[in-house]
Amino acid sequence: MSKFWRLVYSRTFIVLSLIVLTVVAIFWAVGSLAVYVPAMLTVLQLFSIIVAISIINRPMNASFKLTWILFVIGIPIFGALFYFILQSNIETQRYRKTFQRQAEILRQYGKTSEKVMKGLAKEDREQLKLAHYMSEYVGYPLHTNTDAVYFSSGEAKFEALLEELKKAEQYIFMEYFIVDFGYMWESILDILKEKAAQGVEVRFMYDGMNSLSTLPYTYYKTLGSYGIKTRVFSQIIPALSTVQNNRDHRKIAVIDGKVAFTGGVNIADEYINRRERFGYWKDAAIMIKGEAVSNFTLMFLQMWNHNEKKPTDDLKYLKAAREAEAEVVGGEGYFLAYGESPFDNDEVAKRVYLDMIQSATDYIYIMTPYLVLDDEMIDNLTYAAKRGVRVKLLLPHIYDKQSAYLAARTDFRTYLESGIEIYEFTPGFVHSKVVLVDDKKATVGTVNMDFRSFYLNFECGLYVYNHKQVLTDILQDFEDSFAQSERITLVGFENTYPWYKRLGGALMNIISPLL
Repeated sequence: MSKFWRLVYSRTFIVLSLIVLTVVAIFWAVGSLAVYVPAMLTVLQLFSIIVAISIINRPMNASFKLTWILFVIGIPIFGALFYFILQSNIETQRYRKTFQRQAEILRQYGKTSEKVMKGLAKEDREQLKLAHYMSEYVGYPLHTNTDAVYFSSGEAKFEALLEELKKAEQYIFMEYFIVDFGYMWESILDILKEKAAQGVEVRFMYDGMNSLSTLPYTYYKTLGSYGIKTRVFSQIIPALSTVQNNRDHRKIAVIDGKVAFTGGVNIADEYINRRERFGYWKDAAIMIKGEAVSNFTLMFLQMWNHNEKKPTDDLKYLKAAREAEAEVVGGEGYFLAYGESPFDNDEVAKRVYLDMIQSATDYIYIMTPYLVLDDEMIDNLTYAAKRGVRVKLLLPHIYDKQSAYLAARTDFRTYLESGIEIYEFTPGFVHSKVVLVDDKKATVGTVNMDFRSFYLNFECGLYVYNHKQVLTDILQDFEDSFAQSERITLVGFENTYPWYKRLGGALMNIISPLL
């Protein structure tokens, strides 16, 4: 069979085709109604005005408002109808309620102990603000008695993950955005099958987008046959729903409640450079042992049980984590593992980044594959540079998406004129999501510097304060990466960035909040 017919008969093509046909059918029905019932045209025009007014008055980011209003105005009647169908979708409302219910159930485990808060107050009272917000309003406690190891590559994280998986005695929880066949997955799967056969409880969760591109639609049944409990988050279906735009972008592994991993590394061979896609794949991850692991356990259980209508006994894992907190792990500093949800009406990951940027006095180093920011983030970054903080951005030289390349460059002039330094990693693609500030604090996780991570996806990260070894290792990773990168200057950018790419970037910037 030719590539063309394989594409036509592929699951991806069929699902997308059915969605397009649904949209066309709706537009045809409305258009026909307006033709044969003239008064309906006036009603629909009034409806468009009402929708535009409601968008203006909704509590959403200004960039989203602007994009939707342009869509409603640019495609009269149909744009308003499309927005209304998406926003009033029953599935979206159901997801919002179920995740809020899970958050309330788990919130009782999200309080930082008075002992930890008092200890932090003695070291740095400014840090109390973020800790208080996370504990009281979001439900993620701050921890001590935790140790960590930073990995500057996917290869290093992979080897450590295999080693820890082999030690599992009670349970393994894994949640990943991308899973693809190859050496990396087969190596992990062999261990998971072995552990399941030994009686270890193994739970594996992956995002439903995999069903369109990398895994068979019913692959969860295959894993179930190995004794691995498997769930797929929001599989893609041929229906209009904003839920299908809210992906589980987290990467979490928890072993026995004692060890946890997070970072940018998915389960596919390009992440460990056994397959080359965009030059050398630069990624980062972190492993923790100790009390802070309980936050990742909490996050995993929230996602695993989000569709459960009846109470489960999974709270036993959090209770066990609390009981185990007396065990001394060692280490220094403070750790705050946090999650981002598009259904909690609070941009947690963005607030962590803003807190770090606003409190910086010496430098801000940012490593990210995508740089598509709203006005608030741009203002804070540029103001930091203008008040004398050294701001350095590390971006890919080879991008995986042309849209991300074009959208990022629309604001390069603004960044460079404010004094921000921009570097492109010449060996290939940067997929790390790391921020380091003043040798004091850092965050490592899955959160990109873009609209999708801040507003649309489920994400996670680990905030580290005053752990000298981790901060030193992260700083060394930045310095090594900057040394392999090309610095972008204002003159060089202006002379080498043609008008048609500027135009493409401007168009991408308009629709970027919805991508």
